Amino acid sequence: MLTGLAVLHLLMVARGALHVPLLPLTDTTRPWAQAYGHWTGSSSGFSFFAPGVSPAVRVSFDLEGASGEPLHDDFRSDNGAVNVRIHSMNLRFNLEESRDALARAWAAAMFGRHPDARSVTVRVESLQLPGMEAHLQGARPLWTEAYRAEFQRRVPAAVSTGEVTP
Repeated sequence: MLTGLAVLHLLMVARGALHVPLLPLTDTTRPWAQAYGHWTGSSSGFSFFAPGVSPAVRVSFDLEGASGEPLHDDFRSDNGAVNVRIHSMNLRFNLEESRDALARAWAAAMFGRHPDARSVTVRVESLQLPGMEAHLQGARPLWTEAYRAEFQRRVPAAVSTGEVTP
């Protein structure tokens, strides 16, 4: 019986790696098979192997201080949990529809970390991996700029003492 379960598991792993959909299952067995695939990772598709792997991303911030001096921040923290969250945001940067909003949020965070800064340039670089043939000919991974946005600190609007109208 144990051998049968091992064979079934290997079939699930092969199915996930080859992106073959599950065979028609009943409404009773489908949730169990899907849960097993998620729990064991056999349904992951193993996309951490090339060419399905997405490029590594790094973010840095160039700031201009109050008197014009250049500052640099790489948005790292001494807190490991914070660094995991930052890494998670970096992974989201590959989603085109969220790039500008994420860059604005990062710039706001930088203005919070550097209250005297006048401007922030958000730079995102991605690691371009050469193909195997190019690698064998000596090509190496190369960081290339994937996104750049500049943000200026806004002067807060004066607080009005008048009535608020609907």
